[in-house]
Amino acid sequence: MRYFLTSILILSFTTNFYSQDSNLNFIRLSYSHSAISESKIDIFINKDSPNKNHFFVSVITSESQKKYSIENKKMLELKEAIIKISPSDIIKENRMCLDGSDTEISFSNSVVGNTEVKYSVHCLSSQDDKTAWKDFLNVVNMILDIAKMKFTDLK
Repeated sequence: MRYFLTSILILSFTTNFYSQDSNLNFIRLSYSHSAISESKIDIFINKDSPNKNHFFVSVITSESQKKYSIENKKMLELKEAIIKISPSDIIKENRMCLDGSDTEISFSNSVVGNTEVKYSVHCLSSQDDKTAWKDFLNVVNMILDIAKMKFTDLK
């Protein structure tokens, strides 16, 4: 029942999101591993301002904080990849693992308002390129690349 309600919420938010101008202003990747205390990673990609085509990237880990800008081209590629993620694919896989990791991608086309969409996957691995989570994994890898990180950097 929980997965059914979650899928309804995801689908309604996604429909609302894609029915509006899908010019993404905000993307966040959040990662943590329950068995590793200093594994938390947050990557924020924010639009500089509504009239500019530059985005700022903030990478926050337990060891450091980095900030820099990226060009609109990378953001457009990322946006296209995010659109490929199917909410039904996210809930298709149901993996049980002890002391696993949690990976969440959230994005919005508005700085304020109810247009934020969140996808969360438990125990994501590099072998998920052959599962229903392949599009999600692709977006994670793209965000990590923008943040100058690799999937192996996730502890």
